[in-house]
Amino acid sequence: MGTDRLNRAIPARGFFVALLMLYLAVPQTISLDPYEVTNRQYLKFVRATGHSPPEYWTRGQYPEGTADQPVVLVTWHDAVAYCQWAGKKRLPTVEEWMGVCQAGKLVKRGDVWEWTSTDVQTDSGTYKALCGPKDECDCSHRYLPEWKNEVKGFRCTASSPYLTFVW
Repeated sequence: MGTDRLNRAIPARGFFVALLMLYLAVPQTISLDPYEVTNRQYLKFVRATGHSPPEYWTRGQYPEGTADQPVVLVTWHDAVAYCQWAGKKRLPTVEEWMGVCQAGKLVKRGDVWEWTSTDVQTDSGTYKALCGPKDECDCSHRYLPEWKNEVKGFRCTASSPYLTFVW
């Protein structure tokens, strides 16, 4: 009696294993945002959440004439917070960023390195990989998540690298 139940369960299990293998064999669609996050977009985030603006802004406002330039002087943590606020998005991995860049589909508004979600382990700690700058598919830059400067920006992605089943 127990054997009959087991025999009926095996074909169903085989189907789900085959389905999982097919899912893993099909490349996932990556939907990087078309451009780096701009000062204008980041201002909406700052106003909606009370998050601190970048230090080059004056009285909570980006400099005149820079609305459509990439926001810079943001930490990795700032970038993650923005992406989550902007529709539960996330930072891309190095592999995702490189795939879009090498396919010639990466548009850059500025000459900035972009934060990714990829950790890089070194003898001195865990760093985050950055990709860029303009016209280059290079992800060799390493920064601590708390660091920021005038040539570090970011873009978000909406896809999920994780396998999710919906029943």
